[in-house]
Amino acid sequence: MNHKEPEKLRERIITGSIVETLLKLSYPLIFINLIHVIYNLTDTFWLGKLGRAAVSAPTISWPIIWTIMSLGMGFSVAGFAFISQYAGAGKWDQVKRNIGNLFSILFIFSLIFAILTIIFAPYILKLLGTPKDTYKGALTYLRVMFAGIPFSFGGFAFSFSLRALGDTATPTKINSVGIILNMILDPILILGLGPIPKMGVLGAAIATIFSSTVATLLGFRLIFAGKVGIKFSLHDFKPDWKLFKKYFTVGLPASIGQSLNSFGFVVLMGIVSHFGSVAIAAYGIGQRIINLIFTVSDGISQAMATMVGQNIGAKNFKRTAQIVKKSLLINIVFISVPALVIFLLRNSIYGLFIKDILVIKEGSLFYTYFLISMPFFGIFAIYTQVLRTAGKTKESMALGLVRLWGLRVPLAYFLSIIVGSRGIWIGMSISNIFGAFISYLWYQKGTWKESLVDEHSSSSS
Repeated sequence: MNHKEPEKLRERIITGSIVETLLKLSYPLIFINLIHVIYNLTDTFWLGKLGRAAVSAPTISWPIIWTIMSLGMGFSVAGFAFISQYAGAGKWDQVKRNIGNLFSILFIFSLIFAILTIIFAPYILKLLGTPKDTYKGALTYLRVMFAGIPFSFGGFAFSFSLRALGDTATPTKINSVGIILNMILDPILILGLGPIPKMGVLGAAIATIFSSTVATLLGFRLIFAGKVGIKFSLHDFKPDWKLFKKYFTVGLPASIGQSLNSFGFVVLMGIVSHFGSVAIAAYGIGQRIINLIFTVSDGISQAMATMVGQNIGAKNFKRTAQIVKKSLLINIVFISVPALVIFLLRNSIYGLFIKDILVIKEGSLFYTYFLISMPFFGIFAIYTQVLRTAGKTKESMALGLVRLWGLRVPLAYFLSIIVGSRGIWIGMSISNIFGAFISYLWYQKGTWKESLVDEHSSSSS
């Protein structure tokens, strides 16, 4: 088995310049995040041609979708922690074993999730009090998206595995193909072209699922062809139930935490829904623009996770702390500057996507109260990322639940009763600010200074 390329990546991560390595790992991730945000904006742009109900359908659906996706994401987090730390320790047989089983466990659970969510989609939407003008489109969108969950989970396994090894370029290339294909298909399927009928929201969902399926299949082809530095066979994907148990130990808190957090956004969307499709559309468009801020921030955070995981595996705790400090400073700068620009241009930005004056006015309120908290969310994201990568998923879960369920949801609900929809935006902002301070105090406890390689040494012999 040829480990030349993974070894070269490991050497750079363990001993190379922190800032230079961080930026090299970040560039592909920033690029794919940017492409993904541009896709979301494109999706919103074309759906905006059909009116606020069409824009609102995916907006109200995505928190539900991410609640389910987060179950798979939690196990991906566990896989990333094990793979990156074993790579940092130079234990390549364990790296291969963990990658194979990450694919297996995600495939098994994705089939179960797909069936259950397709059945219960109508009940979830009714429970949320989805507006009548949005319900039909949201149900269609949800069911098509849920049918593609197995391929989405496969994409998680591919991306998380390679990122853990320090290869951020390959998953970026593969995912870019899927996203660009999606952007091409969107206007064709949403608005119709030639013999292809106008499908609206259904077309947006079909374009997304078809494109993600193509990307996942391309990833599988690279895995089996040995193009990722490690060659696999079907035998490597045979479920190892003892390893599955370890993934449950580390991954279940992450899955529960991320699912409860995602469900918190479902509840938050329910609060927004009480103010009608104007508030939903303003929130949906606003969030997509805010995601532009995180194209750089998320890329840095994800690159930092690779460096943190491998350095913890190599027991370089002092270097790990330096990586976190430098990542934090870079992150704050790259969030603050674009947040200020978006605030100054907020009305013009909304006007690009929708001409509804009520939506533009509500969007201006959203940005006025929320953007100030974005640097604080960047701080929160960095510290919780460190805990997840260290395998301290119970701690990261606790922090996430405090920020969302302890602060954001109750504040948004009660403040919205007092001052209307602006209370939701104020509550969201306060939760980010307090979440940052709490995560900083938790990071200072130093519980992340333990290696999974030591904790699970019996499996690495």
